[in-house]
Amino acid sequence: MGACYRPVPAILLSLILLGPSLPGEANAQSDSGKQQMVDLWSPGDSGQRMRIRGRVTSLDGTPIPNVVIGIRHADSEGYDWSYHWGEVTANEKGVYQFGSVIPGNSHRLSHVHVTVSHAGFQYLETEFYFKHDPKADENNPNAIFLEEGTVNGETMMFGRYDIMLVPN
Repeated sequence: MGACYRPVPAILLSLILLGPSLPGEANAQSDSGKQQMVDLWSPGDSGQRMRIRGRVTSLDGTPIPNVVIGIRHADSEGYDWSYHWGEVTANEKGVYQFGSVIPGNSHRLSHVHVTVSHAGFQYLETEFYFKHDPKADENNPNAIFLEEGTVNGETMMFGRYDIMLVPN
Protein backbone atom coordinates (compact mmCIF):
# COMPACT_ATOMS: atom_id res chain seq x y z
CA MET A 1 0.00 0.00 0.00
CA GLY A 2 1.52 3.36 -1.06
CA ALA A 3 1.58 6.69 0.68
CA CYS A 4 -1.68 8.61 0.83
CA TYR A 5 -1.26 12.18 -0.44
CA ARG A 6 -4.11 14.56 0.08
CA PRO A 7 -4.46 18.28 0.76
CA VAL A 8 -4.71 19.13 4.44
CA PRO A 9 -6.68 22.26 5.28
CA ALA A 10 -4.42 24.94 6.69
CA ILE A 11 -6.47 27.06 9.06
CA LEU A 12 -5.12 30.38 10.26
CA LEU A 13 -6.80 30.65 13.65
CA SER A 14 -4.37 32.90 15.45
CA LEU A 15 -0.67 33.51 15.41
CA ILE A 16 1.04 33.00 18.70
CA LEU A 17 4.53 34.35 19.16
CA LEU A 18 6.57 31.53 20.57
CA GLY A 19 9.23 31.91 23.23
CA PRO A 20 12.92 31.67 22.33
CA SER A 21 14.69 28.34 22.08
CA LEU A 22 18.27 27.27 21.61
CA PRO A 23 19.15 26.90 17.91
CA GLY A 24 19.42 23.35 16.63
CA GLU A 25 18.10 21.80 19.82
CA ALA A 26 14.87 19.94 20.52
CA ASN A 27 13.47 21.54 23.64
CA ALA A 28 10.96 19.39 25.49
CA GLN A 29 8.98 21.11 28.19
CA SER A 30 8.72 19.42 31.58
CA ASP A 31 4.98 20.16 31.67
CA SER A 32 3.36 17.58 29.38
CA GLY A 33 0.64 20.13 28.57
CA LYS A 34 3.14 22.34 26.73
CA GLN A 35 4.27 21.64 23.19
CA GLN A 36 7.76 20.52 22.24
CA MET A 37 9.81 22.96 20.15
CA VAL A 38 12.12 21.49 17.53
CA ASP A 39 14.40 24.01 15.85
CA LEU A 40 15.78 22.90 12.47
CA TRP A 41 17.69 26.19 12.19
CA SER A 42 21.37 26.37 13.11
CA PRO A 43 23.63 29.41 13.57
CA GLY A 44 25.09 30.37 10.20
CA ASP A 45 22.06 29.24 8.18
CA SER A 46 21.11 31.74 5.49
CA GLY A 47 17.55 32.81 4.90
CA GLN A 48 14.60 34.20 6.82
CA ARG A 49 13.79 32.36 10.03
CA MET A 50 10.27 31.02 10.57
CA ARG A 51 8.28 29.33 13.30
CA ILE A 52 5.30 27.14 12.48
CA ARG A 53 2.72 26.02 15.02
CA GLY A 54 -0.28 23.81 14.53
CA ARG A 55 -2.67 21.32 15.99
CA VAL A 56 -3.35 17.70 15.05
CA THR A 57 -7.00 16.63 15.20
CA SER A 58 -9.29 13.91 13.92
CA LEU A 59 -11.94 14.84 11.35
CA ASP A 60 -14.41 15.70 14.12
CA GLY A 61 -11.98 18.21 15.67
CA THR A 62 -10.86 16.04 18.60
CA PRO A 63 -7.18 16.73 19.42
CA ILE A 64 -4.88 13.75 18.87
CA PRO A 65 -2.08 13.62 21.47
CA ASN A 66 1.49 12.39 21.07
CA VAL A 67 1.50 12.35 17.25
CA VAL A 68 4.97 12.23 15.69
CA ILE A 69 5.23 14.59 12.73
CA GLY A 70 8.07 14.34 10.22
CA ILE A 71 9.23 17.62 8.66
CA ARG A 72 11.61 18.11 5.73
CA HIS A 73 12.35 21.01 3.42
CA ALA A 74 15.00 22.57 1.20
CA ASP A 75 17.42 25.23 2.41
CA SER A 76 16.86 28.94 1.73
CA GLU A 77 18.40 28.55 -1.75
CA GLY A 78 15.98 25.76 -2.68
CA TYR A 79 18.41 22.85 -2.52
CA ASP A 80 16.79 19.63 -1.28
CA TRP A 81 20.01 18.08 -0.02
CA SER A 82 19.93 20.35 3.00
CA TYR A 83 19.79 19.19 6.59
CA HIS A 84 16.47 20.87 7.38
CA TRP A 85 14.60 17.79 8.55
CA GLY A 86 13.46 16.32 11.82
CA GLU A 87 10.53 15.13 13.90
CA VAL A 88 8.35 16.86 16.43
CA THR A 89 5.85 15.25 18.80
CA ALA A 90 2.50 16.93 19.45
CA ASN A 91 1.63 17.41 23.11
CA GLU A 92 -1.43 16.02 24.93
CA LYS A 93 -3.60 18.71 23.31
CA GLY A 94 -2.34 17.87 19.82
CA VAL A 95 -0.24 21.06 19.57
CA TYR A 96 3.18 21.04 17.88
CA GLN A 97 5.70 23.65 16.77
CA PHE A 98 8.99 23.88 14.94
CA GLY A 99 11.43 26.53 13.84
CA SER A 100 13.57 26.69 10.70
CA VAL A 101 14.22 28.93 7.69
CA ILE A 102 11.79 29.60 4.87
CA PRO A 103 12.75 27.18 2.09
CA GLY A 104 13.83 28.58 -1.26
CA ASN A 105 12.15 27.88 -4.57
CA SER A 106 14.91 27.19 -7.08
CA HIS A 107 12.84 24.78 -9.22
CA ARG A 108 9.30 24.95 -7.83
CA LEU A 109 7.36 26.77 -5.16
CA SER A 110 8.63 26.89 -1.57
CA HIS A 111 7.18 24.05 0.48
CA VAL A 112 7.59 21.90 3.56
CA HIS A 113 7.05 18.11 3.40
CA VAL A 114 4.99 16.70 6.28
CA THR A 115 4.50 13.04 7.18
CA VAL A 116 2.34 11.63 9.95
CA SER A 117 1.94 8.02 11.05
CA HIS A 118 -0.21 7.36 14.11
CA ALA A 119 -2.00 4.22 15.35
CA GLY A 120 -5.67 4.17 14.39
CA PHE A 121 -5.28 6.74 11.59
CA GLN A 122 -4.36 6.67 7.91
CA TYR A 123 -0.74 7.49 7.02
CA LEU A 124 -0.48 11.07 5.76
CA GLU A 125 2.13 12.53 3.43
CA THR A 126 1.52 16.09 2.29
CA GLU A 127 3.13 19.53 1.85
CA PHE A 128 2.32 23.06 2.83
CA TYR A 129 3.18 26.18 0.87
CA PHE A 130 3.54 29.90 1.58
CA LYS A 131 1.03 32.42 0.26
CA HIS A 132 3.79 35.00 -0.26
CA ASP A 133 5.59 32.74 -2.79
CA PRO A 134 4.94 34.15 -6.29
CA LYS A 135 4.58 30.58 -7.63
CA ALA A 136 1.91 29.65 -5.05
CA ASP A 137 -1.84 29.58 -5.59
CA GLU A 138 -3.22 31.63 -2.69
CA ASN A 139 -6.46 29.63 -2.85
CA ASN A 140 -4.69 26.31 -2.27
CA PRO A 141 -5.91 25.02 1.14
CA ASN A 142 -2.29 24.07 1.95
CA ALA A 143 -0.97 27.61 1.38
CA ILE A 144 -0.35 29.27 4.74
CA PHE A 145 -0.01 32.93 5.61
CA LEU A 146 3.18 34.09 7.34
CA GLU A 147 3.20 37.12 9.61
CA GLU A 148 6.29 39.02 10.70
CA GLY A 149 7.11 39.27 14.39
CA THR A 150 10.07 39.93 16.64
CA VAL A 151 11.51 37.70 19.35
CA ASN A 152 14.43 38.99 21.43
CA GLY A 153 15.16 41.63 18.77
CA GLU A 154 15.22 39.11 15.89
CA THR A 155 12.67 39.35 13.07
CA MET A 156 10.96 36.05 12.25
CA MET A 157 7.99 34.90 10.23
CA PHE A 158 5.22 33.05 12.08
CA GLY A 159 2.56 30.78 10.65
CA ARG A 160 0.06 28.09 11.49
CA TYR A 161 -0.52 24.72 9.84
CA ASP A 162 -3.21 22.45 11.31
CA ILE A 163 -3.32 18.75 10.43
CA MET A 164 -6.46 16.57 10.29
CA LEU A 165 -6.06 12.80 10.34
CA VAL A 166 -8.54 10.30 8.92
CA PRO A 167 -9.35 7.28 11.13
CA ASN A 168 -8.62 3.80 9.72
